[in-house]
Amino acid sequence: MEGPTTAPTRRDPDEVGALALALLPMGVLLGLDPGGWYPFGPVKWLALVVLGGGGAALVLWHRGSDLPRPVGLVASALVAWLAVTAAVGRDPWFAWIGTPERRFGWVTWALCAALLAAGAARPRARVVVGGLVAAGAALGALTSLEALGWEPPTFAVASRLSATLGSPAYLGAAAALLGPLTLGVALDRGLGRPVRRVAAAAAAGLAVALVGSGARAAWLGVAVAGLALAWGRREALRAHRRRTLASVGVGLAALAAVAVLTPAGARAAALLDADAPGGRGRLDEWRVALVTAADRPLTGFGPEGYRTAFHEGVDDAYERRHGRDEQPDRAHSAPLDVLLVGGVPGLALWAGLLVLVGRRVLPALTSGTPWRTGAVAGLLAHVVGQLALFPLAEVEPLAWLLAGTLLADVPWGGASQPALAEPAPPRTSAAPARVQGRRLAVALVVLGSLLAVDAVSGVVADREAGSAARALRRGDTRAARVAAERASARRPDWPRTGLLEARAVVADGRGIHRGLEALVRARRWSPRDPVLVRAEIALLVDRALATGAPAHRDEAQRALDDRLAEDPRDGSLWAEALRLAEGTGDRAAAAQARARWEALTAEERRRG
Repeated sequence: MEGPTTAPTRRDPDEVGALALALLPMGVLLGLDPGGWYPFGPVKWLALVVLGGGGAALVLWHRGSDLPRPVGLVASALVAWLAVTAAVGRDPWFAWIGTPERRFGWVTWALCAALLAAGAARPRARVVVGGLVAAGAALGALTSLEALGWEPPTFAVASRLSATLGSPAYLGAAAALLGPLTLGVALDRGLGRPVRRVAAAAAAGLAVALVGSGARAAWLGVAVAGLALAWGRREALRAHRRRTLASVGVGLAALAAVAVLTPAGARAAALLDADAPGGRGRLDEWRVALVTAADRPLTGFGPEGYRTAFHEGVDDAYERRHGRDEQPDRAHSAPLDVLLVGGVPGLALWAGLLVLVGRRVLPALTSGTPWRTGAVAGLLAHVVGQLALFPLAEVEPLAWLLAGTLLADVPWGGASQPALAEPAPPRTSAAPARVQGRRLAVALVVLGSLLAVDAVSGVVADREAGSAARALRRGDTRAARVAAERASARRPDWPRTGLLEARAVVADGRGIHRGLEALVRARRWSPRDPVLVRAEIALLVDRALATGAPAHRDEAQRALDDRLAEDPRDGSLWAEALRLAEGTGDRAAAAQARARWEALTAEERRRG
């Protein structure tokens, strides 16, 4: 006689959504494509769109929105206002979807707000927080291996540790957010032993990441969070004075050892070096950002618009010290970046959101379960670190998701819930919240479907661009041209594929004119992109010198004059003006261009 059969269990949408949100940290922190030209970007964007947007949609559809009303109103107002600034911003396309390098257009702000709402919708918190811990453990393990000498070619992007983030600063930001959380989970005796062991390993690995990344913004954030935690728990520390003094002594000894035995000490000392990246030169960046922001205090320049307006705040002193070898596109300070993106109203809404969330979650620094205290400390470290960095599409969504989870754990005006408690059943009485959540879910599905197509095409185009770049390096110009043309055709809106196609067709002997055509097509999507503008001018000068035709010389001169009228302090433009004048025998123009070029690049040439 056969035994009873068990019907297969079906996962409800809430559980699937929570699982997607749990996998999100893995996707955005660990995702990479070794075959891509930019291996750390397109795959992470795909993970954010599919796992973040899809998971948030499922959770909100099933559970509704539990965001405290003031938080929800301010978050919605921020997203709505940034839509306005995107519509009137300086970049008509990337203001919405974000540049392929940064990916922090309006849609990323909207996804962050959706993740905040999804975290507060009380999904299965064990699953969501467990995903953050697991991602921290994996990231810490990979970073530790890199510190021990295992560095695949994909990781070799800087002298400091970067792991799967592609940037030491990004790695430090991730470690600052997740390190305190994993430490809190490891110390929480109310949780299971396996989870605590994984969290302990994660905390150790993330400590390596924090130190080895040399990310001083992250160090500042963790230091402030530690001091805030010590102040909040000062009564308990006084009650155990000897243990506290011993811990402080061990901590100071550890810091001294790190400063002496690792490059961290030299990295900290470089803050006083005006020539070092991120040293006193950061003050110059902030000064330029403030001057630029003053031109459009109401709406700012829209998401991703600062790179097109940066030159408006540049003075001779900045140009002499730093030049334009790397085009600045961020102010390296979150408040300034938000001001540039959304003007004074955007900054006020963003700051108001921080205050509303902070007022609710910060008390956990003084009283709360260890995992919750660690999570709040991680958020505080993240926010403080952003004062010297900028919002990252790889890290910021995780911070908003974690903040939402913390808001759900303590009701607005109620008592604390058990740590990492499983959610209550879906509410049948809170009809408005359910309706609002389903509206958000539908909007996410529509937006996410479009973004998923964008993300998949981006991954494919980046792999084709990677093939082109590798072919160029080995001298196979025909293969490089074919692959670059495919990448550019697939993503004609990406400036970097247009630049790559221009390089490849010129290298393959197809003529400067074909290269100019590639740049013109790319500029249709972002007419003000400064890198494209400079590349086009350089090719116009090349063509004028190669052909000697008066029409080509006049076209190059007009392009130079137009751009120099808009950006008279760009040393690279004066170098092109000098090249054109010398090549055409215009001695007076050459003397003027040389004098201006030497004045603007003297310090940069002295250092390099």
